[in-house]
Amino acid sequence: AMENLFTGLLDISKLDAGMVKPAVEDFPVSNVLNAVQVNFTPQAEEKGLKLHVVASSLNVRSDAVILERMIANLVANAVRYTQIGKILVGCRRRGKTTAIVVCDTGIGIPAERNEEIFQEFVQLSNPERDRTKGLGLGLSIVKRSADLLGHPITLRSKPGRGSCFAITVPIGAKTLT
Repeated sequence: AMENLFTGLLDISKLDAGMVKPAVEDFPVSNVLNAVQVNFTPQAEEKGLKLHVVASSLNVRSDAVILERMIANLVANAVRYTQIGKILVGCRRRGKTTAIVVCDTGIGIPAERNEEIFQEFVQLSNPERDRTKGLGLGLSIVKRSADLLGHPITLRSKPGRGSCFAITVPIGAKTLT
């Protein structure tokens, strides 16, 4: 728990200090989606959840490492806060952008707390501060990373029904291969 806390705080500090310099390039979003599928399917299955990652042939323009970390944080939260049901990860094309979405059938977030969850150490369903439920830094890192990359992040959620986070990313040029 201490190592995770230190790593999370270090990540936030680097983002706040402007030490993270994005390496923006065009790349297949499937690289990120495949990594999410490989890394989180075992955790989801262990909890009896279905993780469904929808394939996409789009190229996006972003920093591949930062974007993958953002999606991984969203999926980790979805796995953590979903007790039954499924998690869906995929893309929704919108003109010259795509929304990379992570939706779950988890506990949901009350509308009046949608902004609060992006602050450090906020965990709505962990008042006892059980470290096995995370540290409350993931969404703060996602928000700071989204701001750094200029990728708007939105949230739709309904308590008891689940949440859907979307990160809007520019569509990249086609890769010639």
